[in-house]
Order: sequence, then C-alpha cells, then structure tokens
Amino acid sequence: MQTIEILEKTFDSESNDIALYLAMSRRAEEEGHSEIAAYLLNVAMDEARHAAEFATLLGKIKDTRTNLVMMLAKEIKAESDKAEAAKIAQAEGHDNAFEFFEKALLDETRHKTGIKKVLSKLGKELNQSNDKQS
Repeated sequence: MQTIEILEKTFDSESNDIALYLAMSRRAEEEGHSEIAAYLLNVAMDEARHAAEFATLLGKIKDTRTNLVMMLAKEIKAESDKAEAAKIAQAEGHDNAFEFFEKALLDETRHKTGIKKVLSKLGKELNQSNDKQS
C-alpha cells in the first residue's frame, strides 16, 4: 500500500506544480520575459505528462465513455461550487476573486456542455458500430 500512497501524493504534487508553472509562465510573459515564459510553460507540460502517467498508474483512467461521464459529474459540481464561491467572494467584498469565480464558472459551463456533446456523439458512434456488427 505504501506505493499507492506515494503515487497519490506524487500525482497531487505534479498536478499542483502544473498550475504553479502555468501561473509563473503567465507572470514572466506579463513582465516581458518571453523566453522564460516559454521555458516555464514547457516545464508545466512536462509536469502534466507526469501527472497523466500517475493518474494512469493509479487506475484513474478508464474507457472513454466512463472517463467522460466521470468528468461531466466533476464539471457539474465545479460549476455549482464556482457559483457558490462567487456569491461568497462578492458578499465578502473580494472583487477580484468574485470576477475570477464568475469567469471560471463560464468555463465550467462550457466544459459541461462540451462533454455532453462528445458523449452524445460517442453514443451515436457506438450505436452505429453495434448496428454494423448485427
């Protein structure tokens, strides 16, 4: 079990590092350090590949339909969570946080809609495939 715990901790660490490197890359770009920004973005992508491999080793990745259904549920929850967070941030006077939660909420809604569309397309493809096999 120790290996699984290490894999989980490493997955979490790699996932957090992706966000940090992306934020650092954006800041470097804002400060006019394009070459450094590009390097940090490349490191973020390396960390993303590492996290993806750990997700696979941990059994978090299933077949495409199962993956999409799982992520749809997560996007729906994230959408709800962002809406609630926006209300709280606004009530507490955290304008920057409120604005970002509102923007992120729109992203979550777009993700949810997109996943629903690809699930529908996948369902049609599976039905066509089953019809051909019959």
